[in-house]
Amino acid sequence: MTAREKKRKAAMIAVAYYLEQEAAKNNEVKAVNSWKAIGKEVIMSNRAMVQRRGRLLRSRA
Repeated sequence: MTAREKKRKAAMIAVAYYLEQEAAKNNEVKAVNSWKAIGKEVIMSNRAMVQRRGRLLRSRA
């Protein structure tokens, strides 16, 4: 194995390691974003429920 081949192999290993780390980092971010999305969804559903209750109260009165 020549010096050039050794350097290419080392570079390929470094790139593969970097890509693995980036993929792991992106998975963690998605988990945080998914919790944020769920929170927003719950808030909006509660808001819609309150608005519906207000309409029902007005229509009965």
